[in-house]
Amino acid sequence: MNALTLLPVIEDLSEFRAAHEHDRALPVLEMLWGGHPGKAEPLALALVTAEPTVRHRALLADVRRDLGRVDWAAAEYGELIDLCRGTAREAVLWQHLGKVHFVAGDHSRAARAFALALTLRVRGGAGRDLVASSRLALRRATQLIRAPER
Repeated sequence: MNALTLLPVIEDLSEFRAAHEHDRALPVLEMLWGGHPGKAEPLALALVTAEPTVRHRALLADVRRDLGRVDWAAAEYGELIDLCRGTAREAVLWQHLGKVHFVAGDHSRAARAFALALTLRVRGGAGRDLVASSRLALRRATQLIRAPER
């Protein structure tokens, strides 16, 4: 994850492909995280049409977030959070909703979403890497809230 933008980045494409070779979403992830959301959108739409799972819908929301359709992405994440409330997935969805707000420049709303994701992850016993990701995102959003206007 890029510490400034909070967005995923593929550092080693061949390693990434090997790690996700059986993931139906690999082409979407590769395009999205490779910085090509326009190419990822039709792939994500096809995936959601074939299998409208929470994960696939979230990927489409991430694609549209990166295409600047933040209102659509935020609304989709709101629906997904409602569907997954009280489950382990809820924390992940709050984290991603925070990224939507972050990309939109609404750092206060992003910080609230990241704080909730962090609380849910800690309470749910999530792995250290996930907790660290939420802490980093919350810290970054808070820094930007406190940054003086230029």
